[in-house]
Amino acid sequence: MFHVEHEEHTDKFLEFFGEGAKKLGFSFDKNILDQFHLYYKELSFWNRSVNLTGLHTEQEQAVLLFADSLAGSLAFPENSSISILDIGTGGGFPGIPLKLAFPSLKVNLLEPRGNKTAFLHTVIGKLELNGISVLQKRLEACHTCINEEDKWDMAISKAVSLDVILPHVKSILKKDGKLVVFRSSNIEHPEKLQGMTIDQEFSYELPYGFGTRVLSVLKHVP
Repeated sequence: MFHVEHEEHTDKFLEFFGEGAKKLGFSFDKNILDQFHLYYKELSFWNRSVNLTGLHTEQEQAVLLFADSLAGSLAFPENSSISILDIGTGGGFPGIPLKLAFPSLKVNLLEPRGNKTAFLHTVIGKLELNGISVLQKRLEACHTCINEEDKWDMAISKAVSLDVILPHVKSILKKDGKLVVFRSSNIEHPEKLQGMTIDQEFSYELPYGFGTRVLSVLKHVP
């Protein structure tokens, strides 16, 4: 059973995060939990001056940002040493939580706004993470700056709409690469996926009445 030890007067973040993580089958040791907590505190501090999230309560942030990000791993192959591009990462979601949970991931955080990339660089440094970097670019500009061998195994997004991503994603993915998007429901019109097809869709439950979410995994159809 998931258990988090913390001081009586510590905020409730770890309790809420722990319950959300448990729903998704995760249990972390104290060192990793401390990293998640440090990330949360840094996000809260920066959010006073930089709009990193519109979610305000500890429960909303712990479950809908941090724990929910872990659901991206449902799309991972058995070998999690893959490269992922987190499109429109904002405050680092889902890329940083996934990196904390799966240290072997190679993660690039794609974010065009300078104030948010400043936060990302800061929090990566404070968490002392390796194998993760920030790209201050728009998605449509990515294909001009990468070679074929530098393309990603997976593109993932928690905040950018599918319609915005689809015209550009094939140019940045490896031959068998996949696009993973967090959604509130299953894709209803697969015929509009612009050369992509639905590989799998995973439904999962979040605690505290936040309901069912869907992870849609798309692949390219040559």
